[in-house]
Amino acid sequence: MGSAEEAAEAVRFAAANCLQVSPRGGGHHYGAAALRNGGVLLDLGGLDFVEIDRTARVARIGAGVRGDNLSEELAAQGFAFPVGHCADVSVSGYLLNGGFGWNSGEWGAACANVIAMEMVLANGEIVLVSESHHPDLFWAARGGGPGFFAAITAYHVALHSLPPVTCAWRAAFPASSAPLLADWLTAATDSAPRETEVGCFLMSHWDTSEPAIVLRVSACGDSEADARSRVSSFASPPQDASPIGDPCTEVIPFTDLFKLSPMPSGKRVAADHLWATAPLGELLLAVYDIPAHSPHSTIDLVAYGGHSRTGLPKDGALSVGGGTGAGIYAMWDDPADDDANCAWVRRVDEALSPFRSGRYVGEADLTASPQRLAECFTQETLERLQSLRTKYDPDSLFFTWP
Repeated sequence: MGSAEEAAEAVRFAAANCLQVSPRGGGHHYGAAALRNGGVLLDLGGLDFVEIDRTARVARIGAGVRGDNLSEELAAQGFAFPVGHCADVSVSGYLLNGGFGWNSGEWGAACANVIAMEMVLANGEIVLVSESHHPDLFWAARGGGPGFFAAITAYHVALHSLPPVTCAWRAAFPASSAPLLADWLTAATDSAPRETEVGCFLMSHWDTSEPAIVLRVSACGDSEADARSRVSSFASPPQDASPIGDPCTEVIPFTDLFKLSPMPSGKRVAADHLWATAPLGELLLAVYDIPAHSPHSTIDLVAYGGHSRTGLPKDGALSVGGGTGAGIYAMWDDPADDDANCAWVRRVDEALSPFRSGRYVGEADLTASPQRLAECFTQETLERLQSLRTKYDPDSLFFTWP
């Protein structure tokens, strides 16, 4: 689709022909939520415009804009936004699901920075929603996820000043070092300010191919000294935990943060996600000795705002999360390995289940069990979403959650 009018025409066509509609932005979703049987795939990828109002510090962005392109265009004019960690994530599903991205510890969840949206309703009407116009739709679209009952074609977002400096500290250790690192990792995270993102990744090391714990800590600051101070609690890992290579601290542009999160493309994927309030070290100890079936798979334990919870919207469907996220990503090539990799995801999720406080609707496997959806929202939120779906899409033109 190249315009909201074309999207509206497609929605009206689907309704007239008794077909359901599934909007698709960039197709990054690990569970391929946009791919449904027996309906119309509404491809919004062509809506990739970025319009910046420097005076108002607001951008109007199309649903198909990729995070890396948005970040570059904003940076060229001195602005930034908490875009997703992977470069190829489009803003459509990312913002609809809530969005926990770069510097979200300071700026909050991405959807908390949305001030208006343009969307096509089930009756084919194009509307602009905000706190003052269709506030119930505005509430639902800030975190409603892949079960949302309209097609969002554009977002109006509040912009932040481009951070003058971004600092990243990185280190890698053998996976067997987890018992030596756990308490230190928890203490260092507890000492980190809310502007600091702490990532602990269990993966195959890129040089040695051995199971490894890769730590990535990043923070933005007003100066190099300021940014470095925000990652300083990680500067002295336990001496008896021998690193793989030398830990390093580097100053990079904000737009280069994507390079810290390389994800292989073209792989078969099984994924799941949960929120936890337990210390990062405890989560590490729960999963470090569960070997992945594929060398491309990772377990991502991320404290988005140091020891603090990432800010959720004051009035939005995003009602669960904001603490430490645990993403489980099995990635492989051979279809014959499907069962083994899916079983690994389930095993890791089960190991982390004692610490679970909820799930992230953007990456949780909603097909795994009937109760998964209820773990992504508070009960009040889920009931309100279902009520609004009945109001705005009584004939279920748009597919509901997977």
